[in-house]
Amino acid sequence: MNLKFTFSLCFVLGIFFSGFSQINPVELNSDKIKLYTPYMAARHGGNEGLEKYKASNRVTYQKEMWYFTESFYIKRDHTNSGITMDDGLIDITRFEQYRKADTDAIVELPGFKDALVLLAKNKLIFKPDF
Repeated sequence: MNLKFTFSLCFVLGIFFSGFSQINPVELNSDKIKLYTPYMAARHGGNEGLEKYKASNRVTYQKEMWYFTESFYIKRDHTNSGITMDDGLIDITRFEQYRKADTDAIVELPGFKDALVLLAKNKLIFKPDF
């Protein structure tokens, strides 16, 4: 083989395989992280346990935090009456039984004018084991 071809092949393969070794972090909203960190801390032994978990499981932490912050959204003013839902009080794990496989699920909560919309299971990047 000629040297130019070998160099080109190595370059292309290097670019291809570098994609496997890079860690592509999940994009997270810093305001939502503040709201939902208490839920993550409760799952991982308090604030100290969460810090250890974050340090040793960076990608899994990001995916799990994505689950708590982005696997649902609040549909404001879904009904005409009731009070507004406080984002930070939503422990999404409590509503997991309403999540559907292929379509988003709307969960109406008594007394609230807002509703939860759970992304379909096939849209989740982190699937909880609870």
